[in-house]
Amino acid sequence: MDTKDKHIIIDDNDDGGDDATQPAESRSLDIDGRAASSREDQRKEDEPTPQRKKKCMSFAQMLSMLGKGIKEDVSARKPYYAQDWTEVSKDRGRALTRIIAAAVYVFFASAFPAIAFGEQLNMETGGQMTIHHTLLSTGMCGIIQSVIGGQPLLIVGVAEPIVIIYHFMDIYCKRSDLNFTVWSAWACVWATAFLILMSVTNVCYGIKWFTRFCGESFGMLIAILFLQQSIKGLVDEFSYDVEPTYWQTVNGIFGLLLAFIFVWSSYTLCQARTWKFGESFIRAILADYGFFLMIIALSGLSFVLKGNPGVPQRIDVPPLDQSVWVKSGIYTIYDMGSVDAAQIVAAIIPGFVISVLFYFDHSVSSQLAQQQDFNVGRPSAYHWDLLVLSGMTLLCGLLGLPPVNGVLPQAPLHTKSLCSKSKKRKLEELEGLESGAYEDEYDFHVYENRLSNFIQAALCLGLFGIANLVLTYIPTSLIWAFFALLALESLPGSQFYERLRILTQGKKRRESLGYLEGVAFDQTVWFTVIQAALCLGIWAITVWTGLFGISFPLWIMALVPIRFFIIGRLVKQANA
Repeated sequence: MDTKDKHIIIDDNDDGGDDATQPAESRSLDIDGRAASSREDQRKEDEPTPQRKKKCMSFAQMLSMLGKGIKEDVSARKPYYAQDWTEVSKDRGRALTRIIAAAVYVFFASAFPAIAFGEQLNMETGGQMTIHHTLLSTGMCGIIQSVIGGQPLLIVGVAEPIVIIYHFMDIYCKRSDLNFTVWSAWACVWATAFLILMSVTNVCYGIKWFTRFCGESFGMLIAILFLQQSIKGLVDEFSYDVEPTYWQTVNGIFGLLLAFIFVWSSYTLCQARTWKFGESFIRAILADYGFFLMIIALSGLSFVLKGNPGVPQRIDVPPLDQSVWVKSGIYTIYDMGSVDAAQIVAAIIPGFVISVLFYFDHSVSSQLAQQQDFNVGRPSAYHWDLLVLSGMTLLCGLLGLPPVNGVLPQAPLHTKSLCSKSKKRKLEELEGLESGAYEDEYDFHVYENRLSNFIQAALCLGLFGIANLVLTYIPTSLIWAFFALLALESLPGSQFYERLRILTQGKKRRESLGYLEGVAFDQTVWFTVIQAALCLGIWAITVWTGLFGISFPLWIMALVPIRFFIIGRLVKQANA
């Protein structure tokens, strides 16, 4: 019987219903999110054999290995650099449409977190760093990453961990009577040195040991800190300095109302793709831009409260020429010589902590931006991106700005927004039949480009210039509500969160999770309890140990060897 296969492109940009931009399903995973078969193969490869004896490398050989990862990354990415810019011309304008839409989407996904972290920095540092700092840092470094970065899909920005580290640094500077901005610049200089050392010595080869266990534990820690900051900010709304004093209570209660409406409505709109009514493109817009639309709507609604023009409290953003950065931050490099040698050496500690944080967070963000489920075809560049990050860290420090790194969830969301679903119709003409049997097939393609990252970063720079004209209408309660929304949105898709939930649910729910198939429930319980205890322990160190809390990135990195050398044995012994 003769069979002829034909593939007919129906629509390169068919939205295909609700899952237009969804990647193909991943393989069945084990309890830690890694393919069971791959893990077994890795164990076999790692087992020592008589035939496989490692020889000690000579000093000359070790020197020859320096920069190997960077050279490999440059060689691998160089042939694709021109294509990264010309990708926009593909598919008769469809690529341009997708790329522009992705750029706008990622701009909103990056700009408001930058605003929120800027307001948090403003509060934590007593106004020494503000929204202007975070917007400029995000926009400037985003352009650098899009132009010379190895992985153009990677989105960089100021993130919650660096805000926490800067909070501890500010406490130390106040106790030691130091200029916070200048001393943080020295910390960035040391962080740059450590990052260069890491990239040159090929430490990014160790990324293969970064499992879902470590990444999701870090994600859960950040979610808890987001929620904590949200609660703290909303409580502070009741202490707003306004006269007469009863307006403080009004400001706090009205802020709570706005925050509740924002979180509920935004989270509901985020689920719009699953609704059973409405056009798919309208539901997609509501899902992608719902939180931004609610910020506009609730900012307008906040003006219905009359009686005191200062209530509710709103974001205070001065004109750019009167900002702290223009007045003093831009001259940071000229004041660095005023720090004595002992304090310069002391800056090694936060510098090392920042470098460890960036190594982990930046690498994980890049890893998730090019995960296999997205069908990303072009090679990674972990070592080169870490080297580029070292330069951005130095630049930010010398300009009196907070440093950036790869951010979650913006990086994988950027890749997902660039996914195009192509529907193909497979025609099989069977012998003896005049008409063929049709079967629809779908291919996923990612428009890997640099333009979308460049555009969103340029928009952030534009917002930096006009922040005082736009942001002063937004109530601060919406900033704190946004932290709660970030915490809630980070939970779906996390196996750690799902395992925490099923501990209190029935067997039927457990059976619906494919990655737990074949895993004993007792083993799941022990694994989850240990992971939760470690996560809460790191949170306790961050919150309750004073200046020692700055060490939390080191404890996050410690999860890597703990997972491989301790937890596996503990779980086995508990179920023996």
